[in-house]
Amino acid sequence: MFNKEKPVELIIDRGKCVKCRQCVNVCPVEYLAFSNDEVSVNEDSIFGCIQCGHCMMICPENCIEIRGEAISGDDIINFNGEISGFDSVNSLFTKRRSIRKFKKQEIPVETIDKIINAGATAPISLPPSEVKVLAINGFDKVQEFAAELAECYEKALKIMNPFVLNLAKPFIGRANHKMFSEFILPLAKLTVESRKQGKDLLFYDAPAVLVFYATEATDREDPILASAYASIAAESLEIGTCIIGSAAPLLAQSKKLREKYGILKGETPVTAFILGYPDVNFRRGIKRRFKQVNHL
Repeated sequence: MFNKEKPVELIIDRGKCVKCRQCVNVCPVEYLAFSNDEVSVNEDSIFGCIQCGHCMMICPENCIEIRGEAISGDDIINFNGEISGFDSVNSLFTKRRSIRKFKKQEIPVETIDKIINAGATAPISLPPSEVKVLAINGFDKVQEFAAELAECYEKALKIMNPFVLNLAKPFIGRANHKMFSEFILPLAKLTVESRKQGKDLLFYDAPAVLVFYATEATDREDPILASAYASIAAESLEIGTCIIGSAAPLLAQSKKLREKYGILKGETPVTAFILGYPDVNFRRGIKRRFKQVNHL
């Protein structure tokens, strides 16, 4: 595969294999084949092994292993039968609210890692994951980051004034012009002015921020899905989250900040959310609906 840095190794315990062919049937890219009365590698497979792990997870005798860039037999998790049903999962979804008021309590690193690891289980365009996570944990570190992004806003305001926006309207379109003039610019001004008054309207004085970014070898959806999974995992740990839509674009536009926080050339910040222990207690949920659903 084009984004694989480590060759894939297929290991089969022939003594345990019962030749049920389930691994062959489940392989999404036909990397496995059954020939000469045994499971083997299909040399004609166009994509090769994509390291999805399906073969290892379906084998009834646990006799097959794929070792690659980010996968091995040690990564297999046996289910204990306590899989949550729809009602409990949906209740968790419904319970989640965007939190903007937090207790003055920092989050243990072990808890942050739990949330990140849960996010890593999200579907990805092509294994292994090319998503990276920047975890900024601690009030002082978060405020330093907030000040840096507010400075980016301040610089942008000197360029993106109403006059320039009106000149750009034919090129960016009516919808984008409306978004910039009625939401992004007012938000930028409010964020900068509030910062000067000692108020944090960017991260709401949260104790932690997670930024999800991607290498050139992945789709934009991958970090978005990972962040969604991570935010739900946080909710299950009674930690509140709120997506901050401006954080990733501001970070992406600043070469200085990308270098400071270890984001390499070609890597793109896609989304971010704050997290912390909620200082509010919502007693009820609310039903949300899509704008439209068509059943065909």
